[in-house]
Amino acid sequence: MQQTIELTQQNQQVHRTVLDNGITVLLVENSAADIISGRIFLKNAGARGESRKKAGLAHLLSTVLTKGTQQLSAEEIADRVESVGAGLGADAAADYFLLTLKTVSADFSEVLQLLAEIMR
Repeated sequence: MQQTIELTQQNQQVHRTVLDNGITVLLVENSAADIISGRIFLKNAGARGESRKKAGLAHLLSTVLTKGTQQLSAEEIADRVESVGAGLGADAAADYFLLTLKTVSADFSEVLQLLAEIMR
């Protein structure tokens, strides 16, 4: 389902799409900048849902997420991010888990593929 919402204060539109897997994508375009900045919020994945036994797990995950995958070491991830001047991050809050990325549009595909590798 696609939906467009007007933001009159900033004169921008928010495009909303729900993917087949249930993920909601919100997009705001800014033609004045050649930068893509994205945030992925995973609802109900924060610290509030942790049992006493697993307290701190969401925060730990946000800390180690970019420290390596089965395919890439922490150094390789850092090198790829730095080589294009991008930014990748993760954070855990009480109600959600957050992944962020920021890059120029020319490198978006590469950075998005890297984020997908990290999320696997």
